[in-house]
Amino acid sequence: MDKNAGMGRFALYGGDATTGTLKTMYDGIRPAKTGYVPMHKEGSIVLGIAGDNSDGGAGWFFEGVMASGAATLTTINALQANIVAAGYGK
Repeated sequence: MDKNAGMGRFALYGGDATTGTLKTMYDGIRPAKTGYVPMHKEGSIVLGIAGDNSDGGAGWFFEGVMASGAATLTTINALQANIVAAGYGK
């Protein structure tokens, strides 16, 4: 039987929106940790934290996507190239 009762694999990619390609941060079996419940859906995704919309408010925003299924590495690399081409941070 597979590790984690056959719960499968996942991958994490990271990079710089202003330059370069994505780096594979992790690609492997889902962790076997107490309290970790794969596919326990909560119904939302958080892409940033922010202030109160005042002049002094500060926060971070992260680009993201929710998709059905897994994208190919070709698609992931094309997305990163488009983000870099858009000129974020310039």
